[in-house]
Amino acid sequence: MQQKELFPASELLLGIECGGSDATSGIACNPAVGELSDILVDMGASAMMSESIEWIGGEHILAKRAATPEIQRQIIRVCEAYEAHLGAAGQDCRAGQPTPGNKAGGLSTLDEKSLGCIRKGGTRPIVEVLEQAARPTKRGALVMDTAGYDISSVTSMAAAGCQVIIFTTGRGTPTGNAIVPVCKVTANERTYRCMEDNMDADLSPIVRGEKSVPEMGRALVKEIESIANSRLTKAEAFGFSDIAVDHVCRYV
Repeated sequence: MQQKELFPASELLLGIECGGSDATSGIACNPAVGELSDILVDMGASAMMSESIEWIGGEHILAKRAATPEIQRQIIRVCEAYEAHLGAAGQDCRAGQPTPGNKAGGLSTLDEKSLGCIRKGGTRPIVEVLEQAARPTKRGALVMDTAGYDISSVTSMAAAGCQVIIFTTGRGTPTGNAIVPVCKVTANERTYRCMEDNMDADLSPIVRGEKSVPEMGRALVKEIESIANSRLTKAEAFGFSDIAVDHVCRYV
């Protein structure tokens, strides 16, 4: 059994995930998590964003955050390789995105979804592009080449050493992980009200104009600090745990 112990911010590795996105994800929830990521990176911690298929359409913007030209090229190559992989199977991710659920939630185009997705990774320079489940060798803002399938992506970040995952959702999800606490946040007031037993933080004050994105980003730092100090997430309290290992094919 592991014992709790104090550790510096530089030892924290945060995983960042989104799922069941809607219009509130891109305009409020993901930007607040982006603020959280920037604050933690500035403190010396690391923040890892995944789901490379959901960078497509906004990958050129994400690549501008690269710390070096090689990292910039890696980000572009990751997206090109994903599209080629799907194309070899006769699939077109641009035709299947946004998903029907995303569209019902107010997202209209692949670019719109991707721009919201990459916003949750913050604005700091990306210092490393990781293969799926690979352990980082650098500290700071990181990206990992994973599927867009939430459970597989979270599992990959847990395998890479993330101690906590923050999961943004507009339409709601109950997912958790057996190894890493998953903190679920939403800016959709209705989702929070109807799924309060699954949601850890309500960011809807941003949508109502009651709080700013930076304010809620700072509030999320307190959430992560509380979880790091052993507060159970809703998924942990209710025993929700999902694991998927992407070893046969690349899930969309």
